[in-house]
Amino acid sequence: MKELLIRARGGTPALALLENRRLLEYAPLQEDSAVASGAVYLGRAGRVMKGLGAMFVRLAPGVEGFLPFNELAGMDRPAPGDSLIVQIKRPAQGGKSAYLTCDIALPGRGAMLLPRGNYAHVSRRARDPAALRALARRLCPPGMGLVLRARAEQLPLEELAAEIASQQAYWEELRSRARAGAAPMLLAPAPGALQRLQRDERVPPERIVTDDEQAAAGLGLPVQLHPDPFSLYGVERQLRRALGRRVFLPSGGFLVLDQCEAALLIDVNSGSDSRRADDLTLRVNLEAAGEIARLLRLRRAGGIILIDFIDMPGQDQRDAVQAALAEALREDRVSSEVLGFTRLGLMEMTRRKAEAALEVPLEREEEEQDIGDA
Repeated sequence: MKELLIRARGGTPALALLENRRLLEYAPLQEDSAVASGAVYLGRAGRVMKGLGAMFVRLAPGVEGFLPFNELAGMDRPAPGDSLIVQIKRPAQGGKSAYLTCDIALPGRGAMLLPRGNYAHVSRRARDPAALRALARRLCPPGMGLVLRARAEQLPLEELAAEIASQQAYWEELRSRARAGAAPMLLAPAPGALQRLQRDERVPPERIVTDDEQAAAGLGLPVQLHPDPFSLYGVERQLRRALGRRVFLPSGGFLVLDQCEAALLIDVNSGSDSRRADDLTLRVNLEAAGEIARLLRLRRAGGIILIDFIDMPGQDQRDAVQAALAEALREDRVSSEVLGFTRLGLMEMTRRKAEAALEVPLEREEEEQDIGDA
């Protein structure tokens, strides 16, 4: 059972998405949407970095973003001082400026409009890509790009067409604001956490538990009031453990997660059970695959991810673990790609950097070994 908990009053306002009482996603409700992925700006072109093939764009006084020239979406290269509409593709993090693009993307529940694109694509998760691609070509507005999401297969044609028309009107509204304003200025903040979840979640939650009925208004789901919704399943305790360096598995095995500058490294260990039977190894690795998919989403991890599963004796077992990881990642709202095992035996994968990672607290070596609260 999937449930959405919304805490609007006590403590930090936040939402928590759980499935079978296990925490899948956590997000503060008061995130700065002006600097999040998806925010659209009228920026002012600044310094050119010829060696990097990029330039900086001023978004606000004292705030710059990094715009590679290959993100110009067919536009002429702007000169310093020019105004241009840009979108935050990846938020600023770790001392790096926000990564910008001119290839604006306006996502909806079934379709994503690319006003400066020139192609019709479909989600890799589509059950019938050929049929959906034909529909995308049919619905794609002239001179623009369109991506139909997997959910589009379940939506009526009229609803899809109306959504695309609404996105076109929104794009014209953004352009009108840009013509009337002066750079730098914010044209549209990124969608909030609730809006993103409602838009992107493939299987919606069955109910909402909240301490403020107004916080759940307009979501169209059954609502139950509770004075402290996060206390129901120990949300904060689950979050604290999931963000630690060492995360224990129900079987007694554990994961060690180390975030490096270039990649996230995950080591899978069998834990207190020192037996090396093939069935034990496979069981722990399969359990780890599901838990890793959950943790990547919860921690908002992105970029290159390398996983050192416990050594397996045969290709069949490696294929089973890779398939289990790919299947578990299908429920993630953010796209990822499992590339397979390297020659060194490491599982190589990537996950799109859609949001700033949740901060990871210092791990105590004496962390308790149970991770479930239900």
